[in-house]
Amino acid sequence: MDTGDYYCPTTVTSTLGYTMGRGVGAVRVVTVEVINPLKAGVVVGAVWGGVAALLNLRKYKRGRISKRDAVLDTAGEAAGLGLASGMGLLASNAARATTLLISTSSLIPFTVGVAVTAGSKAIWDCNVKRHLKCEAKPS
Repeated sequence: MDTGDYYCPTTVTSTLGYTMGRGVGAVRVVTVEVINPLKAGVVVGAVWGGVAALLNLRKYKRGRISKRDAVLDTAGEAAGLGLASGMGLLASNAARATTLLISTSSLIPFTVGVAVTAGSKAIWDCNVKRHLKCEAKPS
């Protein structure tokens, strides 16, 4: 049996280092992969829509908002955060592709993604979501 093709560390330290090195390499491969912004935006929007639905259901049962307002607020929150997270991931992926050529730091794409997501959600809330509110007509 020829053992020349196998790496056999002889000490515990070298075994641990070899294993950790392989693990870090696997993590790096996973984090460099590009996440599809459309799929991620849909997932985030669906999850956040569920959270918003639970919160609005509680408000509706207590009589604070109407059924229509609850539905519109839930849809607005889900669509807004889904769109914002998709845009943030798109910007993050673009920044990641740019920084892969320059450096290996993942802080820059993360920061860009967070800033674009927060900015997009703020713009959504200021411009679109406030028009979704139903107001009772004065009699």
